[in-house]
Amino acid sequence: MTEQTPPRRMITDVQTLKVFTHPLRITILRMLHAGGPATASVLAKRVDATPALVSYHVRTLAAHGFVVEDPEHTADGRERWWKVVEDLTFSFRDFAEDRVGRDVSAGIARVLGTQSEDRYRRFLDELESWGPDWAGAAFSGAPSLRLTHAETRELGEAIAALVDGYRGRESPGAEHVEIHYRGFPYHL
Repeated sequence: MTEQTPPRRMITDVQTLKVFTHPLRITILRMLHAGGPATASVLAKRVDATPALVSYHVRTLAAHGFVVEDPEHTADGRERWWKVVEDLTFSFRDFAEDRVGRDVSAGIARVLGTQSEDRYRRFLDELESWGPDWAGAAFSGAPSLRLTHAETRELGEAIAALVDGYRGRESPGAEHVEIHYRGFPYHL
């Protein structure tokens, strides 16, 4: 069974991007995206924070349209359930001419990278508990290619298109799987 893939929202202005300068907001958004609708109290338990703190950050995300209330989950109207309705992305290209934008987008990318590395380390630490099927299916890649900036952009777009073909699937036995390939220039 396949659910509908949410639309993708490209963040192109610095003020909107600044919402993600707090790592907890990134974590909350990821939790809602991966785990589905939740209350601030449920999210607080998952991220080991107070419900008041999580509620503040959820309301900040909501004020910018990154999350919306989910009335379908509210049984008695006392709890506020929140959900994500779109995938979010940004491109360094949109902030190339703006020093603040470059700094903010690079800072957010660092947080995303650190959080991803933490999840990968946890997977490696728990590898045996995942069993041989998942251990054999997991992969990582760090190929080194010689590309122009145009070819690098083309490769990134091709990878994004390939990944998009898998979005929204809900196959039996499915787990959350993070795909993390990076493309960036470096000097020897």
